[in-house]
Amino acid sequence: MHCLDCYSGGRQTPAIGVCRQCGAAACAQHVQMGQQSLTGTKPINRAVTVDPPVRRLLCRACSAAHQAYADCCPQSANTARTS
Repeated sequence: MHCLDCYSGGRQTPAIGVCRQCGAAACAQHVQMGQQSLTGTKPINRAVTVDPPVRRLLCRACSAAHQAYADCCPQSANTARTS
């Protein structure tokens, strides 16, 4: 599999991962690695964060969109619900 961004630019670079958001393949130059906290709901509708956080790979386009969202709504930008 080759990096979508490199391929769009006329190069064929092996991908090292797949974007969690859009599914595009990304090379080491175009991947953004971060962390994401998982939460679960406990009785009385209480959200609880689970440790450790999971690894999250994003392509540059999705990383930029997630950053824009985090700037807008920082309280929920790095959390995924598990239930």
